[in-house]
Amino acid sequence: MTQPVQAGAATARPVAVLVVDGEPKTATVLVKLLRVDGFFVEVAADAAAAESRIEHGPRPDVLVMDVSPARAGEVETLRRIHARHPTLPLVIVTAHPQVADRLALGPAPRCRIVTKPIDYSGLLRLLEAVT
Repeated sequence: MTQPVQAGAATARPVAVLVVDGEPKTATVLVKLLRVDGFFVEVAADAAAAESRIEHGPRPDVLVMDVSPARAGEVETLRRIHARHPTLPLVIVTAHPQVADRLALGPAPRCRIVTKPIDYSGLLRLLEAVT
C-alpha cells in the first residue's frame, strides 16, 4: 500500500466500506488511505464481528476482508455472510490465493481476490468495479 489517489472523493455519497483485518496496523493504514480517498470506512477486528455488524446494519456497500486459512472459522463465516447477502460485494485480501477454492462461493461476479502485498491503486479499481 502506498498513497491515496482520491478515487472515491467525487461520488455524491461516500461508498461505505467495512474493513476486516485482525492486524491493527494493517487495518489502520488501509482505513486512513480509503478515508482520504473519500470512502466511509468502518473496521471489524474479525469475521465474527463483521458478520454481526452486517446483520445488525446498516449494511456496508462493500466488504473488504483479510482471509487466512489459518484462522479457524473465517472461511465459513465469510461463506455465511455471502449466503445471507449475495449482492454484497466482497473483496477478499489474502496471502493465500488458494483460499478462493475453499470459499466455493459459486457464481459471485462481485467477489474479487486481492493477493498480498496489496496494490492500493488496484484495490481502488476493484472497489469502483464492484460498487
